[in-house]
Amino acid sequence: MSVSRSTVQIALLSAVFVGCARGSDKEGDTAIPLLDPDIDVFVHALGDRPELPEDPTNAWADDETAAWFGRFLYFDTRLSSTGEVACASCHAPVEGFGDGLPLSEGVGTTGRHAPNIWNAAYQRWMFWDGRCDTLWCQATGPIESPGEMDFTRMELARLIFTDPDLSDAYTEVFGAPPDVSDRDRFPMTARPGPSDPEDPDRIAWSAMTETDQHDVTAVLVNVGKAIAAYERTVLTGDTSVDRFVTAFIAGDRATAESALSAEAIRGLELFAGEGECVFCHSGWLTSNKEFHNIGLPEVATVDPFDTGRYDGINALRDGEFNAASMWSDDPTGAIASRLGQIALTTEQLGQFRTPALRRVAHNGPYMHGGHFDTLDEVVAFYNDPGDYEGPGHREELLEQRGWSDDDQAALVAFLTALSDDPAPSSALTTAPATPLP
Repeated sequence: MSVSRSTVQIALLSAVFVGCARGSDKEGDTAIPLLDPDIDVFVHALGDRPELPEDPTNAWADDETAAWFGRFLYFDTRLSSTGEVACASCHAPVEGFGDGLPLSEGVGTTGRHAPNIWNAAYQRWMFWDGRCDTLWCQATGPIESPGEMDFTRMELARLIFTDPDLSDAYTEVFGAPPDVSDRDRFPMTARPGPSDPEDPDRIAWSAMTETDQHDVTAVLVNVGKAIAAYERTVLTGDTSVDRFVTAFIAGDRATAESALSAEAIRGLELFAGEGECVFCHSGWLTSNKEFHNIGLPEVATVDPFDTGRYDGINALRDGEFNAASMWSDDPTGAIASRLGQIALTTEQLGQFRTPALRRVAHNGPYMHGGHFDTLDEVVAFYNDPGDYEGPGHREELLEQRGWSDDDQAALVAFLTALSDDPAPSSALTTAPATPLP
């Protein structure tokens, strides 16, 4: 059941009165406040960067050698059926770890826009529909997806085994890969699924013994865990907004006003105040890590009946690599326990994950189908969402705002300031020369 808008507003706004320090002026209490005091709690939360969450489901999550190996694999186009597509093809550093396209293009064209991977380790759920609950689960999916990299786990295991550099790196991190040289036991290509019983990869997979299937699958899982270790290092730095918030909390008005333009400060007030953006784009991450149906307009390239989170929940529960699976390094822990806490209802129809907004100015186009090319178009939509015909029903917070052109420009200025941290280092944006340091 949905929590009412008024209940959410009362619960969050009441926190302002629980001893939250305000960004007052050093000159005294008579000056006009820099920001409306009622939004202090939300502004403070923007600057409260939490520790990177641990991932006990991945024993190599914070292993530096695994992350190095994962970075090499992330850029390696050999992990695709055409030899031309890598993880970095759809999550390219030069495109803000996205691909700049409305719908992602790998071996084929997918049905959704590629979300960026900035700060992905802070999220609870992966993909727009949340069909994975860990980064390593997410990393395995595109490798075998026909529209993305279209590789099979059998081909992956053979690549790891036969390439001396990859084999050495894999052995250093995970132990020796399986010997897949026996073609009678290990066909050229094989993977479980797809649903077509006549699919040759499925037939080849079914002919393998359970032990051999297990050993080959372990390679896919370990590759996913190495890539996830790398992706955990893809983190944003401090922005003008962070510098503003730090000064604001310290009561240093002069420094705060020098950190953000007056236009961007106005945008922050709209974002945290009357715009109610913070009810979904909350905290330092600028995402509540959950799912909402914002009633996007139909566009010709996107399935108008995409159910989003509704089918994502079933895919997560049935997933081969969810956090409670045999492949998890913590199958009964806190992350795995989330599976039992999800209620599948029609409320999830048409819901998609709330994207984080840090570096958002570098990640167009926007929304799960690349509906909008620019931030100006995004803000214009939130100003006047128009009618919505389904599936599901639109989030109740979305309504006409009556913002002027100046108001909308101020919101864009704030979002742009939330994106101005230093450019990432080459250690994030390029492939290392070798799979091992």
